[in-house]
Amino acid sequence: MKNIWLCLTETDLVDIYFLLYNLFPMDIKALQLEARFSLPPNSLGYCGKDSAAEKFKECIIHGKCKDVEEELKHFIVLYPYLETIAEIANLPVFSYEVIESYWIGSDLLKKVKPEDYDLLLKNFKKQGVPDSFIKELQQKPPKVFIPNHLFQVLHVGVGRASGAVPFNLKSINNCMIRWGEVVKLIDGKAIINLHSLHRFNPSQPPLIRGGAQISPPDKGESEGVSIARNDNKEYALVVKKEAIPLDHELVPGLKTGDIVAAHWNMVVKILTKQEEDNLLFWVKEIL
Repeated sequence: MKNIWLCLTETDLVDIYFLLYNLFPMDIKALQLEARFSLPPNSLGYCGKDSAAEKFKECIIHGKCKDVEEELKHFIVLYPYLETIAEIANLPVFSYEVIESYWIGSDLLKKVKPEDYDLLLKNFKKQGVPDSFIKELQQKPPKVFIPNHLFQVLHVGVGRASGAVPFNLKSINNCMIRWGEVVKLIDGKAIINLHSLHRFNPSQPPLIRGGAQISPPDKGESEGVSIARNDNKEYALVVKKEAIPLDHELVPGLKTGDIVAAHWNMVVKILTKQEEDNLLFWVKEIL
């Protein structure tokens, strides 16, 4: 029985491939969602391979998502998060529910238990994240584990696994999924009232949730924000007006009044009311 595969011809293998493909087809809608959020950091050279950006655009615009799954496996730490959520929920890694939970948040995250943090670290190791970094994260486990993108940004620390960017408030706000209402469209940009993070005591480097010291804030990155501190939290959610570049092919029909998501200085999605509510809920839970 073990040698049955040795008896199969190339034609047999092709037939089996197409049979499995038809039984378990790609979830195009899910891959388009993932491609939207993965495109900006990949275009900047922070995550994944150079070959990914055009494939992501082809997937988003035309629904042709061949090889997108393979490209995503090369995204440092992203793929382990998707694997972790999928295993907890007993769903395919590239299912819509898994991808939505990571980037936007959903009720699926309520199934997660604190001990599932060890599963994430196991998947980090499987992907090749350095043992020294994993050991550091093991020594500072979170009180509450929520395998969502903002958890990665704040607890593990944006840029710490790859070294692509310094970990400061500017990088945090660029990397987190910010959202808000479009108030004006002008010169290829959307003027948006963006929900962003403000950090208290900006003269001091923020403490990474995983316990490491990080880069000081960029000059002026906290200007124009005035907010009372609550519950001794390090970060607070504020609204700041910003001009964010957009590609109309990626967000066709975008108009003033729409609520959009932005990632790494790019408008990536027009949000539904439910998606907006989910983002707000899970950002507050993580903060």
